[in-house]
Amino acid sequence: MALSNPFSIVRILTDNNHVLATISYYGVIEEIWEVDYVKFRVPVFKCKWVDSKTRVHVDDLGFTLVDLAKIGYKEDPFIIAYQTKQVFYVKDPSNERLLVIQGKNEPDVDNQDNSIV
Repeated sequence: MALSNPFSIVRILTDNNHVLATISYYGVIEEIWEVDYVKFRVPVFKCKWVDSKTRVHVDDLGFTLVDLAKIGYKEDPFIIAYQTKQVFYVKDPSNERLLVIQGKNEPDVDNQDNSIV
């Protein structure tokens, strides 16, 4: 399966610099936008998200598996580009409907100045 622009999103929710939760979102970029604020521009991705509540799980060997056929979060398709990390999806040989995530890297939250990403 050839996918264009697969990626991973990791949101780090903080309160007074204490990490409350780490939530990963997986999907595919559909469009790349650039929001122009005159003095600066912000790249934004419009995405097709995997329903992470029901279609993302970790198997017995520690691999994260996703089902890209089950889309979620249709009402919230956008994310700022710096909040993403690229991953690769590889077909699961034991279940053709699932994809194994390769290349998971979490964003460097120390370089972000937002308290909630």
